Amino acid sequence: MLNIHNIVYSYDKKNTVLNNVSFNLNKGELLTIAGPNGSGKTTLIKLIVDLLKIQEGSISINKTSHDNPSVKKEIIYLSSEDFLPDFLTGKEYIEMICDFYDTPLDKEKLSRLVEYYSLDSKLDQLIEGYSHGMRKKIQLVSAFMINNKIIIIDETLNGIDVEAKEATKLLFEQYKRRGGSIIMCTHDLELVEEIGYRVLLINNGVIYIDDLIENILKTGSNLTNVFKELIDYEGMKNEIEKYF
Repeated sequence: MLNIHNIVYSYDKKNTVLNNVSFNLNKGELLTIAGPNGSGKTTLIKLIVDLLKIQEGSISINKTSHDNPSVKKEIIYLSSEDFLPDFLTGKEYIEMICDFYDTPLDKEKLSRLVEYYSLDSKLDQLIEGYSHGMRKKIQLVSAFMINNKIIIIDETLNGIDVEAKEATKLLFEQYKRRGGSIIMCTHDLELVEEIGYRVLLINNGVIYIDDLIENILKTGSNLTNVFKELIDYEGMKNEIEKYF
């Protein structure tokens, strides 16, 4: 479905943020992208959704370039930022997203989703009064209202309550059963192990691991230990103990 081929990207000539990154996202798959801050995760996501222009390599969806207008509408992107239009109510925001993606507003579906996310009493309130968690929830409701091929989520599950996370996990499963694919960027390694299927671990712009979660866990390790190895946790620990 989604093909990333030999992506190279730098913000200046000295610092390469992504270096020959290649992978595929299959139909009905949940791929988690993880890595330290500055590893290139968000840059990669911005390239996929065409917020940054490719310098080297290619990105395609079903063999069509990702910057094709019709292909862009196959992706809904939930940014790590929560800058939503404060002058709209929650319902107006959802209506705007449905309209942009040419999707009729399914009132029954909306009613169920806002109940799952405990937003039913907040839907007619202005977004300017929403908390960080509520803004994330309204983004998720909007995404599940649209029958797109790909949802890309950048840290959106951070800051939402346990009930909302559980609802999201169940909705992910239904979305995948219908053939939808999900890319999720997160620092929550426990969440990755719980709901992830495949993990792509990036460090210094290079793919360090691309494997199924179950294969990593079978080795007797876990993602936290892999992550510690990635950032040289022992070296950092020894240095802190020595100097502090």
